[in-house]
Amino acid sequence: MAKKPKNTKKSRFGNPAKASADAAARTTERSSAEARLDRAMGALSSGYVDWLETESRPDKSIDVSLAILDDFFDMYRILEPYPDPTNLVPAALREVVEVTAHANPLGVMTLRNGVHDYVAYLAEAGLWSGTHEDLMAILDELAQTAVPGVGSDDEPDYEDLPNEDYEFAEIYLPTVSEETAAETAENSPLWKNILALLEWIGDGKEFTEDGILPDQEGAAATLINTGVGALAAAARFTTPADHSAARLALYWELLEEAELVTVSDTHVRPSSKQPLRSDDPEKVLLMRDLMGHFIFTLTLEGSEEGIFEDWHVAMADWLTQSASAAPPEAAQLIQALEEPDSVHPDLLAIAQNIAHWAEEGLVTVGEFIEVLPAWRPDVFDILKDAFPVHAAGPGAE
Repeated sequence: MAKKPKNTKKSRFGNPAKASADAAARTTERSSAEARLDRAMGALSSGYVDWLETESRPDKSIDVSLAILDDFFDMYRILEPYPDPTNLVPAALREVVEVTAHANPLGVMTLRNGVHDYVAYLAEAGLWSGTHEDLMAILDELAQTAVPGVGSDDEPDYEDLPNEDYEFAEIYLPTVSEETAAETAENSPLWKNILALLEWIGDGKEFTEDGILPDQEGAAATLINTGVGALAAAARFTTPADHSAARLALYWELLEEAELVTVSDTHVRPSSKQPLRSDDPEKVLLMRDLMGHFIFTLTLEGSEEGIFEDWHVAMADWLTQSASAAPPEAAQLIQALEEPDSVHPDLLAIAQNIAHWAEEGLVTVGEFIEVLPAWRPDVFDILKDAFPVHAAGPGAE
């Protein structure tokens, strides 16, 4: 997964893995500066815990947050001999992130999220004693998702910065034969479920007097195909009934957006009198249309042109990484779903969203999270008008 870092300067920690071990194994002999830091953190911790509780964090998650801060300051005070926990130095913080990424690539996001919470608490409580510029630089660094050395060395934050300044991963477009594209479409959970739902609709279904389609459970029961795989633990976060209802609502939206059904005041009917078949010669084009609507819904829904919320940019970032030549590893997201109290809530939300991608077959989840080659042009087409994304590879020529 890793690419050669753009920034090859020698870390002041020396060997990153050894530095982490040394920091954790320090002797009990502490300098007066270290003792002052411990006293300051002790004074701050009760307010920080109260703040985390107001964010509805469970006890285990709060314990994890405090442990993250301990680990962070163990390394940070090596760089800053006289550390002030209310005035962090951006350059020192950035180097701690880089060292963590080299020693434990899966742990760098946990560290970023945990320290981000702490700095956000300082800012919100009026305890930040540094400059506004340093505060913004630190929040920028901590809000990134990329691992240092894999993407840009200095990627901006999702928030408060124009999208043209954000550096997304380059989407890699391989050459995909017509046969491979057809096979991918035919085996997609999304395609199989569309066929099953259209078969259930048949010649049409009549709404009740209240404008409700009867037998919604029967319609939802047709959606039996899934590619969620390793992210199956996402199903724990809702009831089966709520999950089925939400998934069915998504499929109704896709059918209507792709003009495969016609909805009137009294009926829903197939748009074509010719039933859609699994071997339909137009299935690749139809699937690309469906997949395009799906990608938009799961990444840009609710956005206005040029105006995006943090989650839009975050999911676009993950999607471009997953469609790149160096896709992200899946282990941390799998852990987030299996041990939700042990991770930052933002990471948990990202894992749940990516589980939706996997469920309908946009991505596969093994060691890495990867957009299937057949759907990468659609990822590029959807995102290129919203963000400064670029394509590479033989399929981009």
